[in-house]
Order: sequence, then structure tokens, then C-alpha cells
Amino acid sequence: MFEFFANIFLYIAYCVLILAILVHVVSYVFPLGTYKFPVQIVSLILILLGGYYVADHHGYERRVAEDQAEIDRLNGEARAKEAELNQKLTQSNLALKKAKNDIQTKQTSINARVDSGELRLPSSCAVQTATDASTARGDTANDGQSERETIKALASIAADGDIAITQLNACIDTYNKVRQTVNEGVK
Repeated sequence: MFEFFANIFLYIAYCVLILAILVHVVSYVFPLGTYKFPVQIVSLILILLGGYYVADHHGYERRVAEDQAEIDRLNGEARAKEAELNQKLTQSNLALKKAKNDIQTKQTSINARVDSGELRLPSSCAVQTATDASTARGDTANDGQSERETIKALASIAADGDIAITQLNACIDTYNKVRQTVNEGVK
């Protein structure tokens, strides 16, 4: 029902075209006297206009169908590119999480080695004392705890740097993958 009203001008153009053809044929078959020539001219104009509108309407419908097919194709390509980018982003995020976990594991291992006394700060000193001089003893338990905290702080700084570098490299890698996918298209 709605399609009929959507194409009402097309149906009117068909009717005008058919009526104009009939009037033109009738003008040759039956003698119309002085009205013959104007009737033929008007019927030719109506035939041309009706034929043009009908042809133009079909061309327009064909063009709309072609445009819709192109839109569907481009949407499909965009969805495929989006899916590929999401997959690459997920892979990059998983690699970044794994690298962060490895760094955290390494930091935990270093902290355990510090607590066990395996890692210590080097105590090389260029100052030499006399062999008969007595050494001043302080609170060695506090000195050991302070040294361990210092080593842990240094390890924490190094781990934070490793995490930052890993995040930066992951960001650069993700950017390059996205740029390559967008520039080259979907594989």
C-alpha cells in the first residue's frame, strides 16, 4: 500500500506516456483538421517527458541500489578492520600484562634475596686506616635494616623504570600495528 504512494509519480508518468502514445497514433489515423499538428506536437512532448521521467526513475532506483551496495561493502570492510584492530589491541594488552607480571615477579625475587641477605651494597672504600686503630661499632642491626631498605628502594625504582619502558614500547608497538592496518587494509 505504501509502496503505491511512494511510486505515485511513476504511475502517473506511465499513464501520461501511454496516453500520449495513443493520442499521437490517433492523430495519424483520424483526421483532426486544424488540431492535428498541435495535438501531434503536444503528444510528442508528453511522450518525451513521460519517457524521460520513467527512465530517470529507473536510473535513480538503480543508482540507489548501487549506492546501498557500496555502503554495505564499505561497512563490511570497516567492521573487518575494526575486528582486526581489536584483536591486535588485545594481543598487545596481553603482552603488556605478561611483561608487567614478569617485572613484578623479578622485583619480588630481588626483595626476597635482599631479605635473605644475599644482595648487599658493595662496601669498597678507598680510605685505609692504621692496623692498630680500633673500629667504632654502631647499631649493626639497624645498619643492616637500613641497607636492606635502600636496596629495596633501588630495586623498586628500577622496576618502575622497567614498567614505564615496557608500557612505552607497548604503546609504540600498538600504534605501529594500528597505523599499518589502517594504511594497508584488512588482510
